[in-house]
Amino acid sequence: MIILLSIFAVTLLVDLVLILLWIFNFKKNHHVRNDQPFVSVLVAARDEEKNLARCLDSLIAVNYPEDKIEILIGDDQSEDKTWEIANAYSIRYQQVHAFKVRNHTFLGNGKANVLTFLAHQTKGEYMFMTDADIMVPEGWIQSMLNAMSPEVSLVTGTSVVTGKGLLAYMQQLDWLFAGGMLKVVSDLGIAVTTMGNNLVIRKSTYEAVGGFEALPFSITEDLELFNQVKKKYHTVNLFDINVLNRSRPLFSFGELLEQRKRWMHGAFNLPWVMVTILLIQALFFPLLITTAFINPMLALAIFGVKFILRYLFAVSVAFRLNEPINLLGCLVFEIYIAFFSFISLLYYSFSGPITWKRREY
Repeated sequence: MIILLSIFAVTLLVDLVLILLWIFNFKKNHHVRNDQPFVSVLVAARDEEKNLARCLDSLIAVNYPEDKIEILIGDDQSEDKTWEIANAYSIRYQQVHAFKVRNHTFLGNGKANVLTFLAHQTKGEYMFMTDADIMVPEGWIQSMLNAMSPEVSLVTGTSVVTGKGLLAYMQQLDWLFAGGMLKVVSDLGIAVTTMGNNLVIRKSTYEAVGGFEALPFSITEDLELFNQVKKKYHTVNLFDINVLNRSRPLFSFGELLEQRKRWMHGAFNLPWVMVTILLIQALFFPLLITTAFINPMLALAIFGVKFILRYLFAVSVAFRLNEPINLLGCLVFEIYIAFFSFISLLYYSFSGPITWKRREY
């Protein structure tokens, strides 16, 4: 019982420290720059006919000069109307360029292969990357560039899931918590990771590390790129509504498990601080259930304190982004994430190859 109580104490202490660091150590990483350099936006798309037009409409609407931006779309062997949509936009808008990517520059992740192809076509001083199911805000380009002080080589923005229904709301809260923890650790000076749906990198830095083709094989290509960059260059994480990219939710539990399995593959290569936090969160509720058989009132009290701390963190994080959250939804989320995290850990361990976009890895 002493061991269990010690684990719970550490877990609650971590939650408390996260709140305090969020309040007292939050770094805006915002600088005003007067120049507007030419930039390239890379979008790898595979079977995205339901999402691509929405993504491209948001990119075209960004508050940045049309003659200073190019949007490069790579169709990754889609079997739907992705190419037709991409090509139609390239005909209509002079800043949009669509490519069919059918050959492999190197053997590995299909998305990384497409991004490699697109990177070779870029003319911009800065390379922005996002996903085809993302909608970017109008200030995305300029706000990300404003964080590119002379010593910074890679900037990561903020992403959140937006959609209707309970499962979409659970994903929204999940992304808010993850993004908040990432920001806290990053502001401590610990380079953790980036997100392939919301980043900008200097082209010179990308070329200096060899690009995606020089990286070891990984299904989390963004993390591998980040790991190479952070060895020699400075990176920052932004948490601001002006760089808040909105993603479509997944609509089935099976899709969520496959997504989480892919993320966990990269997560175990994160710095030990982040891995420890994630493992503690995943094991907290199984241990709490064990405690409930021994002392139900104690288990209920621990859950109550845990929930209050997590809710305060969620409110603080959501406030920065003007994202609406509610007490009941957060309570449901705590139950949801408890079971989902544990099931995800089991699924990762015993389910075999990772399947994503009709490919096995």
